[in-house]
Parts: sequence; structure tokens; C-alpha cells
Amino acid sequence: MNPLRKLTCFSISSLLLVSTTALAGYGGREIKVMTQNQYIGADLALLLAAPQNQFNDVLVSVLKKANANRFHDRAQRLATQIAKERPDVVALQEVWRLDCKDLATPKAGKGCKDPLIAGAFIDQLQETLSALKTKGIKYKVVARVKNLDVSLVKIGNLPAGIPFTVNTFPALLNTIDRDVILVRSDLQAQAVNLKPVCPTKISFEGCHYQWVVNALFPGAPSGLLPIERGFVIADVKVGSRSYRIVNTHLEVRDPTPDPATRIFQAKQAEELITTLKNTTPLGKTLLVLGDMNSSPDDREIPGIIAPYWQFVEAGYIDTWTLTPHSTPGYTCCQAEDLLNKSSKLYERIDHIFSKQDTWVENIHLVGNRQADKTLPPGARLWPSDHAGVGGELNF
Repeated sequence: MNPLRKLTCFSISSLLLVSTTALAGYGGREIKVMTQNQYIGADLALLLAAPQNQFNDVLVSVLKKANANRFHDRAQRLATQIAKERPDVVALQEVWRLDCKDLATPKAGKGCKDPLIAGAFIDQLQETLSALKTKGIKYKVVARVKNLDVSLVKIGNLPAGIPFTVNTFPALLNTIDRDVILVRSDLQAQAVNLKPVCPTKISFEGCHYQWVVNALFPGAPSGLLPIERGFVIADVKVGSRSYRIVNTHLEVRDPTPDPATRIFQAKQAEELITTLKNTTPLGKTLLVLGDMNSSPDDREIPGIIAPYWQFVEAGYIDTWTLTPHSTPGYTCCQAEDLLNKSSKLYERIDHIFSKQDTWVENIHLVGNRQADKTLPPGARLWPSDHAGVGGELNF
């Protein structure tokens, strides 16, 4: 054989071997993750902006909508999606718990048991875990952050909560909003201790942001109810690799209830990015999941960098952009009543960010197809007003 040809063949073989070895570094699945905003079933912005003389009617309207939007049924469809995806980690936002207590002698079909609102009083986290169990898969709650909490409201001599009347019958509402990290039960995982990070803003295993919108609310401390937002972090081991998983839900962009909410969400993103920079140890593969309420289409406002672009400028990779897609990947939002026949998703605000270079084997929307809607009987509903995002990432 010609020596030059022999050398060339050896070089090509060596390159193929190197390439094969490099690809083997991505060998199969490394981690599968999913983010999903669950949705309470009604637009709370109307409640926060309601005049005091209309507050009761608006609150009852919100409860009726949440009842009609049947979270029990939606949880089954969300669980079906999770069972299909089999993610190692699920980041959930807007995981609500609504409780009701009658303020008069309980009567069948009255107050909290009024059929127009009774289905609204539900713990979405427990419903989700139960639905997953019926699908034959087990997830554990590793970390939570409690956001909005109306038990801060105290009016007169009544117990903490929001008093209201439905069909003239008095009752008391308590509710909390949470962001939660679920991890497959067979994986090693633990919540990161955030007390040194936010000693005065700790909430369950998570942190509240320093920047928080306050809504005028009778009975709340100083007449203001904090619309808390937060983040929660967990360390998860999948195979031989250790991951640090972050879940957050940033403030909305719209000027409700405060016209400065874009400033608040930008400050929250800045706080999270700084916290992760200062606390993530070497050797941890860092992933940030959640409802950022920020899109790559966000226009620049003087003095304000939108959260999406803050993450990109800080070196985070928007994993959606690493593979070609035939659709823009919009994740928000369906109609408030979830009854729209065709999808109305129009912006991409739910994200999976990676701080390390990654090869994305697959990333796609979840819960955005007609087949994903709730099943009869009853009107067919979208599982949430947000589509979820599922990704299979290799490092």
C-alpha cells in the first residue's frame, strides 16, 4: 500500500474514532426535564384590581370559573403528559391550594359546598401526585416555595383569610400559590438550603424575591397584600452526573396591578442570576426552568433588560433554539375558560435554560394538541392555559 494512502486511511480512521468517542460522551439520555404552569382556572388580575364595592362579586366569579375549569380532570391530563414524557424532573408553577370554611352553620349545597364553587377548593399538588400514582409512576416533592398567601389577610375578629358571601351564605377563603420541583422517586435528590441566601425571605424550601409587587387589599398588613414571587433549587443526581435544578415564576409584564411590573420582573431575574452565580458549586450542571413571563420577542425598554435577555447575556443557553422547529414554540396562553377550540398560544415565555453547553436530543411543547384536552363527560378543556416544555438534554 502507498505509505501516503496508508497514512490518510489511518488519519480518517482516527478521526472517526475520536468523533465516535465524543458522541459517546452524549451516550444516550442524560436528563429529561419538563416545566409546566398549572393555572388556577381564572384570571386573578381582575380580583386584584376590583373596586371594594365589587370585590365580593368578582371573587365569587373567580371561584365559579375555577370550579368550571375542573382541575381534577385537568390533573389527569397533565399526569398523562408526564407519564408519556417520563421526565426525571418536573418544575411546576402556579400549584394552587384553595381552602374554604363556612362562617355559619354548614348547610348542604350552601357556602363552601355550593355546587357553583365547590370544585374550586382543591389542593393542586395533591391532585397531581394522586393522578400520577394512577398512571403507575411515582414522583416525590423535593422543594417548594410558597408565593401568594391570603392568610395574611385578617379582617376584624374573623379568622385569617378572605370573607365572602355566595348566595347570601358567608364563608372564608384561604389560598396559597406554590412553585414545586418534583423528582422521580428512584433518583437521589434534595432541596438546596437557601437560608444563607435569603434569611429574611425564606419560604418553605425556597426564597421570595426582594422585589415584590404589593396590591391594595383591606385587612392585609398595612393595607397591602404582597404578590410574592420566588425560586426554589434542588440538587438531583441522574446517572453519574449531578444537576442543580432551579424553578421560578417571575412577575408578569403587564401593568396589573402595578404599572411598574416590568421593572419588578427584571429585578427578580437579576437577583436570581446573581444568586446562582454566587452559590452554584463547581461540577454542578445548572438548569433553570420556569415561567419567566418573558419572551425573546420582548422589546427593549430604556433602563430595563427583559429577563429572557438577562439570562442570555449571563451565558445561559435557551435550549429551545438548539434544534430546528416547524413552529415558534409558543407556550402562552389559552382562553381563560380553556374552552377555545383551536389553540390560542401566541408567545414563548416558558423556558429551559442551561448554563453549560448541551446537546439537545429533543425539546418540544407539551399539552398543546387537541388530543391533550380533558376527556368526556363534560366540556373538553385544555390541561392549562400554558403549554409545557419537555426537553431531553445531554452534556
